[in-house]
Amino acid sequence: MAYGNYEFGKDMGAIRADQASAAASLKGIEFASGASMVFNGLTAFNTAKAARSAEEQVALQREQHALQQAMAEQTARHEFSMWRQTPEGSAFVEWQQRAVALIPFLRDRDRSWQVAWSQAIGHARAQIPADEQRRLHRQPARLRQQPLKVLSIVSFVLLVFPLFGLGLAALTSSFSSGQARYDECVRNMSAILTQADCDAVKPSNPFVGPIVWLLVLVVLGIVLAVLRRARMRAARTDTTLAAEAAVRTARWGYDPLVTSGAWYGWHESEAFVGYADRLEQLVLNGPSVRPVPSQLLPLRIPAPWQPSERLPAEVNAYLATLRDENASLER
Repeated sequence: MAYGNYEFGKDMGAIRADQASAAASLKGIEFASGASMVFNGLTAFNTAKAARSAEEQVALQREQHALQQAMAEQTARHEFSMWRQTPEGSAFVEWQQRAVALIPFLRDRDRSWQVAWSQAIGHARAQIPADEQRRLHRQPARLRQQPLKVLSIVSFVLLVFPLFGLGLAALTSSFSSGQARYDECVRNMSAILTQADCDAVKPSNPFVGPIVWLLVLVVLGIVLAVLRRARMRAARTDTTLAAEAAVRTARWGYDPLVTSGAWYGWHESEAFVGYADRLEQLVLNGPSVRPVPSQLLPLRIPAPWQPSERLPAEVNAYLATLRDENASLER
């Protein structure tokens, strides 16, 4: 499949101009002279270091680091400019120019493929009854039964709540005090204090109310836990959702309610999965890695799938567009 010769354009022109300027600036400068200049600069810095303030030292160190970094980048550019003149470097530059044009071309196809599927899925969802969609959306909540779980936990927590124990202690103290008053009333009964008067101050059993409350909480917690388990089991064994999903899949070839986009690529061959990423990595790392021609990935435009009656109309239309584009590129 032909893919043509791609050009960097203005960006490559700027890169070449920058490389030519860097090469011109290096001409006539001997390596020994350059080394002497660096050595003299370091000696002067060390001599004056002790007399400068800490702030000035930091500033000078930063400046020296920036200069060293700039020299390293200049050296890398110079070394690459030398390597690109070799047969291996020339092959890489020619491959890189075409790869730089191919990468966005492939990524644009990936994005358009997802858009075509999103449109098809949206149109299919619009045809599904609202109550059917609500049943599926509510299924996770039915499986968890979170409100019943929270209520059950709260019921059991109240059984051991510290303030509840303090309330029991207060009730016990109140009962003891009331019982003492009643006993004293009985001992002092006379014509003035009768049994009826003593019965009026006789305290009732303070433990009846708390015990009833404890029993209510225990029973409530158990009932809520059992009810939650029963509803979760009913949600898991409900065949309505499975039957509806089977009908949707039979109609569209996929389930629009659980599919958010294309789950496979627009190209027939699985070998092109991640192909654009691998190309981009080699384009960026090539100047430092300096691959030989046999390590360069072949530049190809994958063949798209054939339109099929099992696919949505939006997807088939895009596949037809891709095949027309490929045919025009092959001419």
